[in-house]
Amino acid sequence: MRIIFSILFFYGLYPAFSQKSNNVTDTYYAFDTNWKPSSLENATYLSLVRKSNDTTYRWYNYNIDGPLFSVETYEDDSYSILNGFVAYYDKDGMIDSSGYVKKGKRDKTWYFYTDTLSIIFQKDYEDGKLIRTIDLESKRKEDSSNEKIPEGFEEVEKEADFKGGVKSWVKYLEKNLQFPKRAENLRKSGQVMIGFAVDTDGSTKELFIVKSVELSLDMEAWRLIEISPKWDPAVQKGKNVKAYRRQPITFAFSD
Repeated sequence: MRIIFSILFFYGLYPAFSQKSNNVTDTYYAFDTNWKPSSLENATYLSLVRKSNDTTYRWYNYNIDGPLFSVETYEDDSYSILNGFVAYYDKDGMIDSSGYVKKGKRDKTWYFYTDTLSIIFQKDYEDGKLIRTIDLESKRKEDSSNEKIPEGFEEVEKEADFKGGVKSWVKYLEKNLQFPKRAENLRKSGQVMIGFAVDTDGSTKELFIVKSVELSLDMEAWRLIEISPKWDPAVQKGKNVKAYRRQPITFAFSD
């Protein structure tokens, strides 16, 4: 196989298996068509549950051999109260919408995406009530025609960049990527895209899946971003600022 790097700037559940790495505990659950616990051999869905602290349980819900269809964050170990980041994906694994839920109700800002992964709508919520909707596509066209920086944004003096530039970034990816055995057995390939922030200290944080292919490929792309050496952070008005990036990684089998 070959790997291509595209550089762009419930109660009663039982675990199928679990593993721990980087101080994060991952547990996997298999379900049948009716969302009842199942063996892996008979499963329709596969969920990865990631516990990073005592109050956060994040579920990544997959079609058994296919892409992600939802991410849900719960505050309790019975997985009954949504509280935190939530995202939904279309049948091809492309992110459709994402935002935050507080005590089961939509809260703060939610984003809605087009098929080309640009954000078309922003909706702001408070305690489950929709406060405002912003048509970002129309706003971008208006701001472009007025030739001015959109309100709330400022020009960045220096963009976040991997130390050594694009060539060093590709070298890092090529050196560290491991083609997952599960994906190899399934003969799964395709492009995974991970969104992430480069923090003011150059570390990569706030990872989320923008485009999914299959669980093991998604998690391998995630791992590479998560363990990345520190970047040179973006600079604005002489100070380091947080910047956001998307990294596509295409996994493909050679002929």
